[in-house]
Amino acid sequence: MSLPRDGAGRREYLPLLSAAASCAFAVVLAFALELVDTQSWGRALAYALGCTPEALATELFLALLVCALGCLARSLFVSGLVTALAAMGLIFANYYKTLITSTPLYVSDLSLVTRIGGIMELNSASISVSLQSAAAIALVLAALAGLFFASRALRMGWRGSLGTALAAVALFACLYCVPGWAEGWFYAPAGAGRTGGTAYSQAYVNARCGPLLGLWRTVILSGELPSEPEPDEPAEPSDTRTPEERLIDDAEDFALAYEPVTGGEEAPNVIFVLSESFFDVTELPGVEFESDPVADFHAACAEGVSGKFYTHTLGYGTSNIELEVMTGINSRFFPNDEMIYEWDAERLTRVKSVPQLFADAGYYTGYVHTFNDDIYNRTPLYTQLGFDEMFFSGDFAQIDPEAAAAPDYWAYMWYKLSGDFYSDDYLADIIIDLYERETDDAPVFIWGITMENHTPYTAEKYDAYHWEYESPLSDDAEGVLNSLVEGTANASAALGKLTEYFSQCEEPTVIVFFGDHRPGLPLDGGSSTMYSELGMCPLNAADWTPEDCRLMYATDYVIWSNDESYLPAAAGTRRDTSSTTLGLAGLNAASIELDSWWSLCGALSETYTAWQWQYFVSLDGEAAAMPDGLLDERGMRLIEVERQLVQGEFFDAEGPDFADVLPDRDRESIEESQILEENRVIQ
Repeated sequence: MSLPRDGAGRREYLPLLSAAASCAFAVVLAFALELVDTQSWGRALAYALGCTPEALATELFLALLVCALGCLARSLFVSGLVTALAAMGLIFANYYKTLITSTPLYVSDLSLVTRIGGIMELNSASISVSLQSAAAIALVLAALAGLFFASRALRMGWRGSLGTALAAVALFACLYCVPGWAEGWFYAPAGAGRTGGTAYSQAYVNARCGPLLGLWRTVILSGELPSEPEPDEPAEPSDTRTPEERLIDDAEDFALAYEPVTGGEEAPNVIFVLSESFFDVTELPGVEFESDPVADFHAACAEGVSGKFYTHTLGYGTSNIELEVMTGINSRFFPNDEMIYEWDAERLTRVKSVPQLFADAGYYTGYVHTFNDDIYNRTPLYTQLGFDEMFFSGDFAQIDPEAAAAPDYWAYMWYKLSGDFYSDDYLADIIIDLYERETDDAPVFIWGITMENHTPYTAEKYDAYHWEYESPLSDDAEGVLNSLVEGTANASAALGKLTEYFSQCEEPTVIVFFGDHRPGLPLDGGSSTMYSELGMCPLNAADWTPEDCRLMYATDYVIWSNDESYLPAAAGTRRDTSSTTLGLAGLNAASIELDSWWSLCGALSETYTAWQWQYFVSLDGEAAAMPDGLLDERGMRLIEVERQLVQGEFFDAEGPDFADVLPDRDRESIEESQILEENRVIQ
């Protein structure tokens, strides 16, 4: 097609040409995004040229953005550059997060962008640029060069430019910003709609819509709850209660039915140790050790109660996991799988946390972390959750007398390094020092977090390795395993130091030791992981079965005490738990009185072991995608009650919240009223 030579005739075609240039750039950019995400030329070509709904929706999304911004700025090059930087940045972040953690990027993760330096430093060993990623960048640069040369020729006058921009904005808003319309034409047909009360994980949505539109779906629907199915009719025709009244009554029944196993008469010291990436490495299939690298952990298990600790992240998310333990909040009851570490204090303190309940009971509450507070900025939030004092790597002179007396604090701390971080052994010393400093005035509640076993896992992490083994792993994987085993063994030894010390103390003491998550162990630039080499799971987490998730999202825990009467069961008992019920064990050990929130958490703990976005685990250890079929009618009703209360409490959904359960009444008065009601019905 030849353009008219006169300016007026040529201007008539500029809106169409700008739209065409935007579409062409969008096709190249969508191909590049898919190439980074899949690391496959074939899959990227099939995606970009196959005219699938997902590809067309993504290309149109990008084209409308480029056209609208380009016409507003009167430069398609500028709009293409901005769009490409944003889209490529998101896809690279999603790719590397998935590579390291087997978990996609969440919208809430974007709040950490200001702390990207620290995150990159912690994960630098796992980040490399593949040939496919480099090619994707080159393709986008070439497309931007084309826009640069075309941008001047396609520049319109202000009137035409503004009109074209408004048309593109209007179309973009209708197709992608109005939740009902976006759901109707794309998300619901793609299998990611929000009808019938169904909520989906980010991984599920990404698999059907692509990472870019999957994240966008979370943005536009973040303030909306899934539409609810019509409530079932009451079982008894004579039941004239409203659904809200039945919900409150059922919640009260579930809360009252939970009877905690409490500890002895004296208030015990309670110490939680969140051990970075700890799990029982002796259970790795095909790996045979000459001697036990976690002997102290196994000894504590023999004297305490232990089992699997289920969570929903791999390789990251420590702050989220510790908040789940402290609050009992399970994100599986949310409308989507957002993380809670970005919630503000007002939202988190709507229920009382574990440290707050200990503080209310007269305990000293202290928090110790062997890293700095730069990434998650815990101090402002955690102090409102009930901690009297918080100590990070620069604060240990307030606890350690030798550190306080050292002429050069950081020179002293240099000798406490093991691998790339301060040692778990030193954290054990700090916990003991803090206990001795505070124990004369009150029982102590101490929360400690280790860092020694954090990524990177490389053959060069430690100067020497002390645990011989045989395995089918490649040399690269064995270098990773060496550093992992050394760090895990040191964590076990630090636990042994704590149990040895407190076994000599007169005051009853309970130690709750657990790994926050398994480490992410990618190999060879993402071509495999140590887990996939051992045959534990497929490389791509999208291919994991519920049983794979049950294995990969589990670490190990132990509850140990110098007085067996404070244990939740007989010494040596194996009992699995999860990140949303482990905090309850600490409260019960200290005989802390439970409110309705924690009573319902207890009821849930007696109904199933774990329910996360990726999988469900029954009390007998059976894994499934959903609880349907594994729970009886009462169990399913408890889940529905908890879900509605959580969404009412934290997401301002219509209906009751936890304030309506057991309000201003003690257990005895409720039980009496229930007995009177039962007698009235009988009469």
